[in-house]
Amino acid sequence: MAELVFGPALDPADHDGVLRWLERSGVTREDSAAILESDLTRLFVYRDLIRGTLWEAMDVSMPRVVARLGDVFEEYFDRFLLERGTRTHYLRDATPELLDFCEPLWKDDPRVPAYMMQLARHEYVQIEVGAMQAGSPDQEPAELDLEAPLAFVEAVRLMRYDWALHELPEDPNDETIPVERPTALFVYRNPEHEVRYLELTPLAAAILERALAGEALGHAITSACQTQGVALDDAVLSGTAKLLSDLAQRGALLGARPGKDA
Repeated sequence: MAELVFGPALDPADHDGVLRWLERSGVTREDSAAILESDLTRLFVYRDLIRGTLWEAMDVSMPRVVARLGDVFEEYFDRFLLERGTRTHYLRDATPELLDFCEPLWKDDPRVPAYMMQLARHEYVQIEVGAMQAGSPDQEPAELDLEAPLAFVEAVRLMRYDWALHELPEDPNDETIPVERPTALFVYRNPEHEVRYLELTPLAAAILERALAGEALGHAITSACQTQGVALDDAVLSGTAKLLSDLAQRGALLGARPGKDA
């Protein structure tokens, strides 16, 4: 059935073509004859249903990319289904499968703007984070410990882009070109189950990137300052404390990660 759904379209009136497909699919002669004598349109309704569901999933998860690329996106959608096909049981995971397939191809396609893959990832991260576990509205963050890693809720991601994609209008019909500017966003789902975005400074992004990777807080701060060429002074410590307090108030930070003996 995969070839029927993902492969080139078959003509129900082309019995020879349908028969060849049935033979490739391992259907016996007797069963093939019975299928050819039946109403073949039912098979193609199934094809249209599956492909339509996948298309709708793409359109819902990244509407601006679908609208901006138009026929070019449809071309890559068909090519993805034909050459690879989705392998996930979860509809929301079909989008990153398509993006992983398209990423090396879009780089060499002059019809696809350079920012488009990052915009696609940016649009999809809302679906990804929105499906993750958020914090409880009444949770109380634990104390911080410079010697311990930080604990975040599941529903967080740190995204880096070469364009300020979060400043684009949400309207799929808008064609504004994003400003080219290195951008780091902390994406999280708050206790009210809303996906939110917080733009970070380069230093804040470097600290949180290390903290999310499991580094102890003190080491994350020190290492980030070194790579960013920033002196570790009272201003940095004060700014980091304010950032972490803000993330805790937003319901994204749980405090210090409990030790093995906790």
